[in-house]
Amino acid sequence: MSRKVVLGIAAAGIIAAGFAWYVASHPMDFRVYYYGAEGVFNGTRPVYGEKSGLGWPMHYRYPPLFLFLALPFTKLSLPAAAAIWVVLKCVVLALFIRALWNRLGPATTKAAWLVPILLAGPYIVEDLRYGNAQLFIFALTGAALLVISSAPILAAAALALAISIKVWPLFFVPIFMVRREWKTVAWTLILTAVLLLLPALYFGFSENLDLLAQWTRQEFSTQTGQAEIWFPSQSLRGVMMRYLTVIDYSRVPDSNYPLVNIASVAPGIIRSAWFVLAGIAYAGLLFVGARRKRLMFGFAEALAFTGLVLLQPFSQKYALVVLLWPALVAGRLAGNNPARGLLYAAIALTLVQPLINGSAAQRLLQVLGLDFLATALLAAFLLASGKNSTERYSAS
Repeated sequence: MSRKVVLGIAAAGIIAAGFAWYVASHPMDFRVYYYGAEGVFNGTRPVYGEKSGLGWPMHYRYPPLFLFLALPFTKLSLPAAAAIWVVLKCVVLALFIRALWNRLGPATTKAAWLVPILLAGPYIVEDLRYGNAQLFIFALTGAALLVISSAPILAAAALALAISIKVWPLFFVPIFMVRREWKTVAWTLILTAVLLLLPALYFGFSENLDLLAQWTRQEFSTQTGQAEIWFPSQSLRGVMMRYLTVIDYSRVPDSNYPLVNIASVAPGIIRSAWFVLAGIAYAGLLFVGARRKRLMFGFAEALAFTGLVLLQPFSQKYALVVLLWPALVAGRLAGNNPARGLLYAAIALTLVQPLINGSAAQRLLQVLGLDFLATALLAAFLLASGKNSTERYSAS
C-alpha cells in the first residue's frame, strides 16, 4: 500500500472521528430516528402525528420500515448510536466516491477533484453535521445508477430500499422508463411494494396499511399544500413562494426569517405555476435521459440530481449532498470549457455562505435562496456543456 493511500486513509479516519465526536453531542436529526423508534416499540409514542419523534416539527416522516432499521441503534446510548451512525455514513461516502470516480474514468485535470471538494464539500459537511439519512438514500440511488447496466435486479433492490425510506428516488423511475430499462423498473416497483408491506409482520397487515395511509396523508399534505414548510426551501417552489407571496413566519418555530417578497400573489396561484414549470423542466430531463447513450456516463444522471434539488417541493441545505454526483461530473467537464464561469459562480456562492457570520445574515442568505442559485448555475453549466459530454469521457 502506497504512502499516499495510507495518509489518505488516516486523514479520512481523523475526519470521520471528528464528525463522530461532534454528532455524539449534537445528534440533531438522528434524535428523531432514535427516539421515534424507541417510542414506537416501547409504546410511548405514536408512529405519526405531531407527537411522534420529538414532536412537531421534528416529527417522524418516514414509512414504517425505517423504524426497524433505526431500532438496533436504540440498544446503545444516544451519543454512541449517533457516533456510529455518522461513521457508517463516512464509510458509505468514501466507497461511493471511489466507485463513481473509477466509473468516470481517469482524471486529466486538477478540476476533477477540486470542483467536487469546493462545490459539494460544504453540503457533505452539512449532511454529516445534521445526521440525516439523506446520504444513505443518495448512496443507494447512486449505486443503482452505477450498476443498472450490469446488474438490473441489484439496481432495483438498491432503488427500492431507497424509495422505501424516502420518496424522492422515485424521481428516477420515469427516467429509467424512457431509457427502456423495463427490468429494473418492474423489479423496483415489486420490491418497493414488498418492503413497504414487510412491517406487517410486526404491526399486522391492517395496522400496517393504516400506518402507510397515515404517512401518505401526512406527506401529501406537507408536499403539495399551499403552506410553506418550517425552513426556507432551496427548491424552485420555495424561492417562488418567498419572492412572490407573503409568508407568515410566525407559524413556524423560527420566526426571525426576513421577508423578501417583491409581490403578494395568492399562494395557490404560485403553487400552480410551480407545478407547470416543474412539469416542463422534468419533461426536458426525460428527453435528456432518453439520449444518454450519446453522452458521457453520468452526465444525464448529474443533470437529474440538479433537477431533483430544483424541482422537488422542498429542498433543505443538507439534502443538497446529492450535488456530489453533478460536482464530480462537472469537475471532469471544467477544463477550458467556455461555460466554466457558471461553474465558478456556483462554487463561489457555495463557499461564501459559511464565511458570513451572524444568525441574521445566515437567515437572510437562506431566504434569498443562494443554494438554489448555486444549483441552478450548476445545472446551467451542465446544459451548456452537453455537446462536450461524449462517450470519450466514459470508462471502458
